[in-house]
Amino acid sequence: MERLKSALTIKAAAEVLGVTPQTVRNWEAGRSRVPYSAFKLLRILGGYALPGQAWRGFYVRGDTLWSPEGKAFRSADLAWWGLTVAMANTFLEQRRRLRPAGQPQG
Repeated sequence: MERLKSALTIKAAAEVLGVTPQTVRNWEAGRSRVPYSAFKLLRILGGYALPGQAWRGFYVRGDTLWSPEGKAFRSADLAWWGLTVAMANTFLEQRRRLRPAGQPQG
């Protein structure tokens, strides 16, 4: 099962997927079908490519998002990304407001 490729225990897989450990055991024993969404999430956690054209070439391994260029973005680093983008946008907006009329952008 994809859980093993993701290196998750039954308990950890159940927590990630929002189900009980018994549900995971039932899937692995073939007593019930694994929902497609659970299957896809486990594949992503196992290091497979992310779904959709916008994510082409990206994949997740552990707590790290890897870009097509081979750059690693750890989850702790990404927590700051939103703040960094907001700061950059604020800087650009302030710069636009302070620029005299008719002055070229740059």
